[in-house]
Amino acid sequence: MKIMKKKNLFGTSLLTLALFLGMELCRFATMMPVVYAQEDEGPPKKVAVFVLPASTGEAQAALTVRRILRESVAGLTGVDLVAPAPVTNAAALPDLVMKIESAYLALNGKRVPEAMEKLNAARPLLEQVLPIVPVRTVAMFYKAYGVAQGLQGKMLEAKTALEISLTLWREQNNLEYAYSVEVLKLYSQVTSEMERRPNTLLKVSSTPDNAVVVVDNREPMRTPTSVSNLPEGQHLVKVVMDGYEQWAGFVNVKAGVDNVVNVPLKAIAEKDLFDQRLVGVAGILKKDRAAAGTPLAELREFLGADELLALECSVVGQSFELKGFHVKADDQVFEIKRTLARDANFLAMIKEFLSGLFESFYEIARKTEGLGGPPIDPVILQKAGITSQQTATVFDPDNPVFPNVDLGKKRKDDDSIFGAWWFWVGVGVVVAGGVAGGIALATSDSGGGEPTGTLFINTPIFLD
Repeated sequence: MKIMKKKNLFGTSLLTLALFLGMELCRFATMMPVVYAQEDEGPPKKVAVFVLPASTGEAQAALTVRRILRESVAGLTGVDLVAPAPVTNAAALPDLVMKIESAYLALNGKRVPEAMEKLNAARPLLEQVLPIVPVRTVAMFYKAYGVAQGLQGKMLEAKTALEISLTLWREQNNLEYAYSVEVLKLYSQVTSEMERRPNTLLKVSSTPDNAVVVVDNREPMRTPTSVSNLPEGQHLVKVVMDGYEQWAGFVNVKAGVDNVVNVPLKAIAEKDLFDQRLVGVAGILKKDRAAAGTPLAELREFLGADELLALECSVVGQSFELKGFHVKADDQVFEIKRTLARDANFLAMIKEFLSGLFESFYEIARKTEGLGGPPIDPVILQKAGITSQQTATVFDPDNPVFPNVDLGKKRKDDDSIFGAWWFWVGVGVVVAGGVAGGIALATSDSGGGEPTGTLFINTPIFLD
């Protein structure tokens, strides 16, 4: 009898300890940093994509499909697009983007001198690789530069930079400029002036013709072309063509005059050899796989690509018919046939096609409303006559990937289930209950023998 009491007392003590540990887990779990293991996947896979017309009348369709395929390849993880349209020092693009985002973080943290120093250091590199810099990143640079200048009292320079940012990325709101009353007033002035500006026309040509031209964040067109409904001011123009160096620059358009820009494209050093390789590939797209091997391998090696996709495009009814070859790094050649209907699922089919072909996947798309802004300061808003209850989204300065958060919601460390308090309370209860259950089994004297069985305790596994 005394032995049983001691055993039950020991079990009760362990049960109390288990419950205490479970409660402590609930209290501390949300404060513990989550470490995501990352594998060293090595350098990205370099792929090249070419789409040639099946007939002269399908040249426009082939250019359209090629552009969409190349743009979609750029969204694959661990994959870099290789095109015979180089940019000097293009390998520095990731470092440039990181510099601009770092400066933006410093600005939103009210470290203006640090932000200005980073922006000044990034500017020469931005101008050098401008043709391949995402428009959103360019807009982010000019917004940060303009705000930093405004906070330092240099309103003329600030105004010029903010006009460029708002032209490139119109989805910005006043709360994203709540750095100071003066900056908010400047934002209101710039947006008001831009709304009153007349629209005009810009004619873009290139030498040679048929280059792809993109103005600001608009749909790509082919040169020569006319871009209408452009408000007066600075606009970013990008021109690219296979076999030539990419070009980009700002063009100041004005109403009441002829706005014309002609871009003389500079041929790459080995333009003749590239043309020879591409013509060789065009000649084998209708042949069998055995005959295609050598021309495809030669083009792949010329481009320095790991894999090459060469397709012939024809238009059949409301669909694009793609036929051609996919060359792997070991020069294995696979025949490709794909029909892409021109409907609402067109882009989804493109991504599914490329994802399977290059054995990669797409990252979850980032929200694109606005560029974000500083933490909300009610005092600044009140002085500027703005109510913080208005509907908008703002930048979360503590998160390096620039998510947007709703104003009416309290910021959370993690929006996933693992960041919710109720999840960790549940974990604590489950762990405490599981340990208590195991102790009860261990201290139970029923059945006259030793307890047998298996105790399972499920713990969350964090996946990157």
